[in-house]
Amino acid sequence: MNRPTILLLGAGQEQCIAIDEARSQGWRTVAVDGSAQAPGLALADAGHVADIRDVAALVGIGRAEQVQGVFCHAVEIPEVVAEVARALGLPGLAPATAHRCTHKATRIAALRAAGIPVADFAAVDNRQALVETARRFGFPLVLKPVDNAGSRGVQVVHDEAALRIAYDEAMQHSRSAEVLIERVLQGPQISTESVVWQGRVHTFAFADRHYAEPAFWAPYFIEDGIDFPSTLPAAQQQAVHALVERTVAALGIDFGAAKGDILIHDGVPHIIEMACRTSGGWFGAGSIPAATGVNALRPLMQMALGLTPDLDALTPTRQLGCAQRYWIPRGPGIFRHADGLDAVAGMPGVQRFNHFFPAPGTRLDKAQHHAQRHAQVICTAPTREAAIARAEAAIAAIHTEVSPA
Repeated sequence: MNRPTILLLGAGQEQCIAIDEARSQGWRTVAVDGSAQAPGLALADAGHVADIRDVAALVGIGRAEQVQGVFCHAVEIPEVVAEVARALGLPGLAPATAHRCTHKATRIAALRAAGIPVADFAAVDNRQALVETARRFGFPLVLKPVDNAGSRGVQVVHDEAALRIAYDEAMQHSRSAEVLIERVLQGPQISTESVVWQGRVHTFAFADRHYAEPAFWAPYFIEDGIDFPSTLPAAQQQAVHALVERTVAALGIDFGAAKGDILIHDGVPHIIEMACRTSGGWFGAGSIPAATGVNALRPLMQMALGLTPDLDALTPTRQLGCAQRYWIPRGPGIFRHADGLDAVAGMPGVQRFNHFFPAPGTRLDKAQHHAQRHAQVICTAPTREAAIARAEAAIAAIHTEVSPA
């Protein structure tokens, strides 16, 4: 019998986790990435260099390779995946659902209509509406591009002068002329990840989001990793789980992954985001497997191939403390080199260490979004507190030379 062939969109360091998992299942892997240097292209059985947003090109590759499934891990292209799967007659999410979950203004409007707790919001497409809405809402406000991810172009503003500057920055990270304005919510934040199959939501990942020095990074929101298990009270954890299920149903996610960001505002869980994809940043396929032994990529890719998913893979086999931390540039400078990387990988409790520093001579600036993080470490320990100490020590052990810009 011929091996099933799966088309994997994206072949960077993080996507190699999915390629490795597919190969471990004995499937033939076809990887596509826009960069010829993407490491997953050589790891896969077949590698193609192409724009992973070009639906026509991807459909052509899928047909030529006779794939039985299409999947993407940790990249914000659910609409592309859905369109390619539909064109090839393969299992997948409906393109309309993928759009509803990806376009921030469409998503938050759908959630508000369904009675899901979200921030007060408005979508605007011109400066006059921007200012009028801000005056009506009052400051502070959060401004977001409607069609990007990784916190690109997202910032808090406290007055009209900052609002106009933030609007210009958001436009640099948007493929449309629309931005989302939201009232500011405050409270602890949770990341979740779920697998949705035959009407049931299986939430396998639940952790506290870690924001170090928010005042230092302001007006931007720079997440510095996760801490597991969550210290949220049990009743609030139950409320978050219930809200995740309601949100998935409200958005019509009936197949595949659902990634949630939730904020507890005045004791009530509010949805910040619910995406129909796996999480980026090594959360659901990095930190949570290290802590619990859960493997969500296996059932998700089985679903993409039209196979019955092994939902037992979502059952924890252990319960360790876990923490993830990133190396993030704190100011402008010229990157020269990074040392001590092998030593970091061998430190106690380090389960995964990835670095993606730029070429020597590259200018670095103080981070404004998550794509500007340049290394990540995941550590486990018997307790959450010990895992945090290990992760922070590992990141501190990276020795970098950055000369003045």
